[in-house]
Amino acid sequence: MLLNKYGIDLATVDYSCIGGTVYLSGELVKIDGDEITPAVIESLFKEIARISGVRYVEPDLQNWNISADEYSWQITRSKKKSREVSIPVTKYGGTAEPAKDVYIEVSERIEDVLKDMQGEPEQEDR
Repeated sequence: MLLNKYGIDLATVDYSCIGGTVYLSGELVKIDGDEITPAVIESLFKEIARISGVRYVEPDLQNWNISADEYSWQITRSKKKSREVSIPVTKYGGTAEPAKDVYIEVSERIEDVLKDMQGEPEQEDR
């Protein structure tokens, strides 16, 4: 309810509450595209902290660096790229190929697909 009140785009932020701690991750951006200021974020977090049963607010946001001490929040815009895409790492430390989109043109049973994958080398995309 508070995220809506502040006009936060719910498609860009994940939130949950476990044991009195509210976790926020992703990005804090407004639906209308307006800039969010550190003062607005601090007000939002203070309102969240006033909710009955909430003891802590734990932000892990891509577009803001946020830390708190006993008396105040330190909020600065992050220099990280928004929506970074990570490159998968193999168990031996090398990088793996990024995932590819697969388009299914014909409905098949999963057993048949798995057999085909085991028996034939990878084919080029069309």
